[in-house]
Amino acid sequence: MIHGGYGLTKRLALVTGACGFVGSHFVDRLLQDSNYSVRGLDLPGVNCSFLDSDVEFMPGDLRAPQMLTRVVEGVDVVFHTASLFRYSASWEDLYSVNVEGTKNLCRAALAANVSKFMLISSAGVYGIPHSLPVREEDPANPSNLYEQSKLEQEQEVRAICSDSELNSIILRPAPIYGPRNRYGIGTLLRMVALGQFPIISKNLNTLVPLVHVADVVGAALHLISLPNALGQVYNVVDDSTYHKYDVFSHVAPLLNTKIYYTRYPLLPRWLLITLASWAEWKARNLTHKEPKLERATIDLMFNDYQYSNDKLKATGYSLIYPDPLVGLQETIEWYHQHHWLQR
Repeated sequence: MIHGGYGLTKRLALVTGACGFVGSHFVDRLLQDSNYSVRGLDLPGVNCSFLDSDVEFMPGDLRAPQMLTRVVEGVDVVFHTASLFRYSASWEDLYSVNVEGTKNLCRAALAANVSKFMLISSAGVYGIPHSLPVREEDPANPSNLYEQSKLEQEQEVRAICSDSELNSIILRPAPIYGPRNRYGIGTLLRMVALGQFPIISKNLNTLVPLVHVADVVGAALHLISLPNALGQVYNVVDDSTYHKYDVFSHVAPLLNTKIYYTRYPLLPRWLLITLASWAEWKARNLTHKEPKLERATIDLMFNDYQYSNDKLKATGYSLIYPDPLVGLQETIEWYHQHHWLQR
């Protein structure tokens, strides 16, 4: 605990991945809450240009358990957003960061008498849906190595927190968008802006789930205060049921480009998967840069995805951005202001 002014006691919140897309938004929101003081953890040398100067920043690595003892000292609540999010990453790297790193953090938090541990996981743990909408009780069936690492990450948190004084809550967000987002949805928006995604065909026009980063943070802070939420898993997704063409045709003019729709299939899926596999291999072994195409993107484009947010809304949470067309417009305006679309 940290004592604030006028005799008030503030809770010390630790945000991992504090310099990243989701983590930096957690930091901003927590600093606006008079109940919290904030400590941030991220890798040494990482770009922290969006990190507020009021944060107590500690550079460190989740894979170094001895360092984490100092990081969690005095912490009341952990918001664990740090993760290796690269579909082309090797299993060894994904496991060491997402699984072993989380295990190290969770054990350190338990030893330090931290009261609550909020894990930001991924709706990707469900894999390719067999029925819609996907609910929290539906089985997990990851379809790629990243999703598998997130599922095993969840399992470690449950195993350590079960029957202990450390209470956990797991969030499973849909693909997250918003200001500062570079990868995932940000990659697709940049491809549209650069004219690399000019046509959506019938076999690519499937349901796309989204959630604004503000709702990931908002849901987390809402749930962390609810005793009945402890030990639970929650999907975090907006209310939309848009298809890809609906979304991309809306954002294309905002990105100063055009998207066309055709009822005829374009490249077959097997060929796209082959190209994506080659791009991932090249990125992993030769260029060490983000690949232009990934197999997970092919899955996203060819399959219908829809997640239920009924459980979250039943707790009384109201979405800030129920319609992504509003949030995407604001996000693209932010991209233009910061000249991110060409990066």
